[in-house]
Amino acid sequence: MNYRTFPKIDDCKISALGFGLMRLPLLPNSEEIDKEKTRNLVKLAIDQGINYFDTAYPYHGGKSETVFGEIVKEENLRDKIYIADKMPVWCVEKEEDFYRILDEQLIKLQTDHIDFYLLHAMNGERWEKIKKLNGLKFLEKSKAEGKIKHIGFSFHDTIDVFKTIVDEYEDFEFCQIQFNYIDEDGEKRVHNPGWQGLKYAAKKELGVIIMEPLRGGLLANPPVGIRDIFAAAEVPRLPVEWALRYIWENQEVVTALSGMNDENQIMVNCAVASTAFPNSMPSSQMEVIKKAQNWFDSKMKVPCTGCRYCVPCPKGVSIPDIFEHYNTASMRGLLDESGKTFLKDYHNCVQNNHGANQCVNCGACVKQCPQHIDIPAKIQEAHNSLMG
Repeated sequence: MNYRTFPKIDDCKISALGFGLMRLPLLPNSEEIDKEKTRNLVKLAIDQGINYFDTAYPYHGGKSETVFGEIVKEENLRDKIYIADKMPVWCVEKEEDFYRILDEQLIKLQTDHIDFYLLHAMNGERWEKIKKLNGLKFLEKSKAEGKIKHIGFSFHDTIDVFKTIVDEYEDFEFCQIQFNYIDEDGEKRVHNPGWQGLKYAAKKELGVIIMEPLRGGLLANPPVGIRDIFAAAEVPRLPVEWALRYIWENQEVVTALSGMNDENQIMVNCAVASTAFPNSMPSSQMEVIKKAQNWFDSKMKVPCTGCRYCVPCPKGVSIPDIFEHYNTASMRGLLDESGKTFLKDYHNCVQNNHGANQCVNCGACVKQCPQHIDIPAKIQEAHNSLMG
């Protein structure tokens, strides 16, 4: 495992691969976390050199922190790892809520401190809320008390808002942004600072954590068109290796988070993390990445990463599943066929009253989407295309 350091935190060596705790394995036919499988994954990850574990208040319906905290306590792992957690700014209505939520998180994690604490999914509106409700004072007080060790934020908005947040508070030590080879330029597809944010953070000496390096698993198991591009490359590599090497090519990146939910994913990703170094990919290999970027640009219908922040829908619409069906159909070329075109899975989704036809355009999902997708419009577009 390779290790990197934050510019402002030189006493912490962080594994280049971090474990994101948002997509943990579930019990059969259940939304409950499979604790024993998760236990085995956490222990395997540590054995392979991973020391950065990232959770958040809303992950798995609020259960990610609890299950992870239990495992860390039961296996006596606390001194072997760094824990990252996040303040759900959208849950804060008054200043006291900051302190209440942090204390709740410490109890769930069964620890007296959180190593890396982030303001979660920041955008322009939430930044103003933080300042209005004395959120920065809360961070400073909690750090002084030892409840949190390092202060940062995760981000989903434009590069201009990103610069504003970075410039207005100089005590941030790190940030977390979405970055991968199809979201390199965030303005193309999502409201995200992308490559520009990576460089601006480095200019301000902020360590950068990357989320969605594999785009919710899409880049680890891409469509045939992408596999064909990589198969024709001069250097044979698995799709996941191309994707991760692209991230670690950038020396500004401290760690890349992957939501791994089986042992093979951990072993493969750790193998790549042990051999990937900054500035090691020649221009010929970067051209291969460019071909893959262009292919996705021509096929991707919706910039959904499958984060599931938009569900549950009040009307039961399976929003992430619909977007997955839509993107899959496009990438398989099914939308180009004449006549009625639909995927069997989506047809079943409609039959079970979870299709886009159940949407009443309430807009609740739009407020929760980190990608700022116009979900009601896009799921109707998907429905019309998939049903013919």
